[in-house]
Amino acid sequence: MDDLLYRNLFSALPVLQTKRLTLRPFTDGDLYDVNEYMAIEEVSRYLRWTPHLNLRETRGYLEFIQKRYRKGQHADWAVVLNDTGKVIGNCGFTSVDITNECCELGYVLSPSYWGKGYMDEALAALLEVAFQRLEANRVILQILEGNDASVRFALRNGFREEGREVNALMVKGDYRTVLRFAMLKSEYPGNK
Repeated sequence: MDDLLYRNLFSALPVLQTKRLTLRPFTDGDLYDVNEYMAIEEVSRYLRWTPHLNLRETRGYLEFIQKRYRKGQHADWAVVLNDTGKVIGNCGFTSVDITNECCELGYVLSPSYWGKGYMDEALAALLEVAFQRLEANRVILQILEGNDASVRFALRNGFREEGREVNALMVKGDYRTVLRFAMLKSEYPGNK
């Protein structure tokens, strides 16, 4: 992975298309849709952040993401339904290690859309970016123990579990065990 590839990708986050979704940079106009799912306790149960209490909190999140866009740093895409234009989640690169050619991906989806294959489509688009555009050697997912749906999602999409880090992460006042999943470029279905 080359620094130039990284800067080119994240200095102008590309719009990604799937069959049913558009992954695009967030805009101020996404405020109500984003707040709708980020205010649900179930959404953040296995994540570091707590449910958004009001629109001001969601606006702060959108401002933070937009600042990262302006700095050319990795960030989240809005997951948008093609048929309605509704933002139903977000996904993106939570970290990029250029030296070791490794990316970590993260994702969030409104519970109203769970189990319908939307995040499978979004993940496929992110994997293509990671392996084809950034030329990553490795993509990882870190999942908090107990998030069985996310574990099934990772395995279904070709990731393999590499191990667990016991009490590795402080989340909402408690130490939590982190399960680590990975896919190498040689394992990526798009390379076969």
